[in-house]
Amino acid sequence: MEQELKFSFINDHMIIDGCDTLKLAKQYGTPVYLMSKSIIDLNCQMFLEILKKEYPNSILSYASKAFCCKEMYRIIKNYGFSCDVVSGGELATALSANFGREKIFFHGNNKTISEIEYAIKNNVLNFIVDNDTEIENLLNCAKKIKNFHKKINIIVRVNPGIEAHTHEFVQTAKTDSKFGIDINNIETEKFILKIKEHDEFNFLGLHCHIGSQIFDKEPFVIATKKLCDFLIKLKQKYNIDVGLLNIGGGFGSWYTKKDKNLKKSDYKAFISAIAKELKNTVTRNNLIQPTLVIEPGRSIVAEAGFTLYTVGNIKEIKGIRKYVAIDGGMFENPRYIMYGAEYTAIKCEHTSTQQEKVTIVGKCCESGDCITKDAKVEKLNVGDIIAILSTGAYNYSMASNYNRNPIPPVVLLDKGKSKVIVKGQTYKDLIKYDR
Repeated sequence: MEQELKFSFINDHMIIDGCDTLKLAKQYGTPVYLMSKSIIDLNCQMFLEILKKEYPNSILSYASKAFCCKEMYRIIKNYGFSCDVVSGGELATALSANFGREKIFFHGNNKTISEIEYAIKNNVLNFIVDNDTEIENLLNCAKKIKNFHKKINIIVRVNPGIEAHTHEFVQTAKTDSKFGIDINNIETEKFILKIKEHDEFNFLGLHCHIGSQIFDKEPFVIATKKLCDFLIKLKQKYNIDVGLLNIGGGFGSWYTKKDKNLKKSDYKAFISAIAKELKNTVTRNNLIQPTLVIEPGRSIVAEAGFTLYTVGNIKEIKGIRKYVAIDGGMFENPRYIMYGAEYTAIKCEHTSTQQEKVTIVGKCCESGDCITKDAKVEKLNVGDIIAILSTGAYNYSMASNYNRNPIPPVVLLDKGKSKVIVKGQTYKDLIKYDR
């Protein structure tokens, strides 16, 4: 998304979605997560428009792990999205927002018995699985629930062996991965046949996810080709039709100038390439046309998010580095310490044209507690408000109470209006479960 669409400056104040960041900092305190509804809306509309044109028989399923709260589920519900949840907690949040049960896909490589029972009791019956243990657990849980006579929809997560060029911790489709079962292994075929043996199950289709922060369409094309080859094999060898094909998500988002700034045409190219390969396979091999599922998460919310901080201590080590400490840190944004994520920082009030290179660090008792290294920012002073861009995905989701710091509030911005959608924690919240 173009930077001018994300924010602007009016009277030297940074404006996001019609809201003055300095006023927001004063009203809500810092640190504070900001989410621009206008940007979320634009991204939802963009994916809907592209997918409807490229492959009408399709579903957009929001990957909840990127950013999950009641308000987010309300937003995507209004657009007709489905959603992908990976825990009982995400599921409970979706249900509490009255999200349609039939539109929820329950994912995860190790769902607990209690999570499975909770889902089935609440008529959430779309399960993405990749191991024999879960099949047995699903059968046992269904039998335990009184008067349960519905079929459980099974989507098998397969691993096409694609190694997307991203950080190793967000590559999920390599042969050596905790996710999925090898699409090239005969055991995968046996696994699907085993599912079809049980009257309690409906084999719905296949799922794969090749990683995150992917800026090139080629990995998606290769993954789709491998999945299409597997569709053909299942039909020709076992006369099994695949009714749903979930290609996952992983589309890249902008964080710094090092990242490609993907536009609508880029996302269209990704989805068009996937759709073309699938349609050609169906036509050439006389297969039923499966429903295509795309799972955007980060690409919906990452660039819609901003985090405001207040500058605290400034420490300059001559000839080495200038540290700018903020009132947040790894407790509300752990992505740097986890896998070296980089960010762009903006001073929220223009006071100088002079820029300097600084390392922005947090207040936690860890040397690695950093938000971004060697960032070029307008000259900063104690008390200044800064915004870190593209914090909408995996910031609030990964937040913790490390050093007993309270998790900040999440504030939704919408054309000049703001409202709290997740309350910030207080010190009382931190100790209320202590005994």
